[in-house]
Amino acid sequence: MVTIKDRLKDKLTDDEIKLLKTSFDIVGDIAQLEIPEELESKEKIIAETVMKLHKNVNVVVKKVGATSGEERIRPVKIIAGENRSKTIHRENNYEFELDLNKVYFTPRLVTERKRVVSQIKEGEIVFDLFAGVGVFSIPCTKKAEKVIAIDINSDAVRYMKENAMRNKVWSKMEIYEGDCRKVVEEKNFENCADRIIMNLPMHSENFLDVAFKIAKKDCVIHFYTFLEESELFEKGIKTIKDSAEKHGKKIEILGNKTCGQLAPRIYRTVIDFKVL
Repeated sequence: MVTIKDRLKDKLTDDEIKLLKTSFDIVGDIAQLEIPEELESKEKIIAETVMKLHKNVNVVVKKVGATSGEERIRPVKIIAGENRSKTIHRENNYEFELDLNKVYFTPRLVTERKRVVSQIKEGEIVFDLFAGVGVFSIPCTKKAEKVIAIDINSDAVRYMKENAMRNKVWSKMEIYEGDCRKVVEEKNFENCADRIIMNLPMHSENFLDVAFKIAKKDCVIHFYTFLEESELFEKGIKTIKDSAEKHGKKIEILGNKTCGQLAPRIYRTVIDFKVL
């Protein structure tokens, strides 16, 4: 199989080839690259090579900053192909329209999303507290009676509404824009969730009180957090147990796993637990 390094060996020096990041995400028809500073003068050549290797790619962008802000946006710059950062991503038989410069999205959790959705039982009420464009929420509607999806990013909420209609699941969703804590208070959600998804790894621990408030007995919570390799998974479990004790709840840890990396020796993890 021809690799990007094979295609570029006559266009980059040996030292430049060593710096080349050969793994990248494809979101819809957009390839999302990380270009080291030393290779910026060659980014156009690299991008065009990616398009030749991947015929389904019509746009190539590069990441130009870290994921930041409460709206979790990691900006990108178009370096080849069509002049757009908007696309339609297909995953597990669903379609999601999104704009990489306006919303947070990663295709790397496809297996994890499938795992969570597979656990849902008929008739559940599912809360997705940081729902983005609906990539967890919308597939949950297949078995759930109702999915309550919340996000603070107005663009993400707009796309989520469009995606709910695109996938013909609008009638099974309630979509709210705002901080999940304020939405839960304003709508008087309490003791009503059978399952809660907390996919905000950098800050999920700050919203455990919200999850405990809306959780019914035997509610299952999928809690995502970043953990260093040396603290897998004790720190995350301790955070959950300490919060449960503070809010007068008893819990049972059901399982835990890694589902990606943020940086060397820092992992995105999920801890599943039940509120007793």
